[in-house]
Amino acid sequence: MFGYVKPNIPELRVREKQRYEAWYCGLCRSLGRRYGQISRLLLSYDGAFLAMFVSACSGFPSPCEKHTCPTRPLAKKKVMVSGENPALDYAADVCVILAKFKLDDDVRDGRPMRAAAKLPFLGAFRKAKRNRPAVYALVSEKLGELAEIEKQREPSADLAANCFGGLMRGVFENAPTGEAGGENRAVLSEFGFWLGRVIYLLDAWDDREKDEKRGLYNPFNLCGASREDAEYSVNFSINSAISAYDLLKAEHPDLRIVENILHEGFFAVFDGIAAKAETKAKKAITERMDKKS
Repeated sequence: MFGYVKPNIPELRVREKQRYEAWYCGLCRSLGRRYGQISRLLLSYDGAFLAMFVSACSGFPSPCEKHTCPTRPLAKKKVMVSGENPALDYAADVCVILAKFKLDDDVRDGRPMRAAAKLPFLGAFRKAKRNRPAVYALVSEKLGELAEIEKQREPSADLAANCFGGLMRGVFENAPTGEAGGENRAVLSEFGFWLGRVIYLLDAWDDREKDEKRGLYNPFNLCGASREDAEYSVNFSINSAISAYDLLKAEHPDLRIVENILHEGFFAVFDGIAAKAETKAKKAITERMDKKS
């Protein structure tokens, strides 16, 4: 996953921030337990969101325990108990599967060192494929379709975003929901599609300068999209995801964190990307003026 699905932390209550961190740390422990300690490097905000959201919609138990963290061994933190929540383990499997295909894509984009980066995770990749064959096959199929879109240099951001939306639709459709969450499966499917579009569009807008320099596919570059064009596409997808979310039949305290991400987090991420681009542009102008003087 790409790391764009995260809350606007300053707007969370203290207990909500603690719960979110517990999910994030719980996913980290689940990765280590299921795939070995080095697989913790595959941890992502997006994976923590998947675990928390599916669990809240399904009514799975989500107890916390205090554990030390390898990066902060002197203090104990509240951590979601891995192994007791199917959504947490499912998110760990999805993180590993998506990481495998992301590294493969990086190699195809002319980053050969990524092939070496795959070596420590080969066992984890094989195990994740065995654990979730349907998800693995779906991700492989959808990313194959996306690779064809890139090969044809399609200038439509919607076409590529819909393809990734289909991937995320499948991820949410295959998530464990239990009896309590079964009635929400269709809504999860629709929500997953729009979430996938948001992720793709944010990533493409964030990478447009880097992709242009390296000659890589980016639909925003090919169609000459302005910030207003990109913002419209992103906002439309976010609002569609919110509309799908509003159809859920679920009540859970963690859904307040989900609402923070949908109503504030995504918009803050886009504003951050835009601000970063504006800062780079101003810096480039200043440097050119300094050279002329």
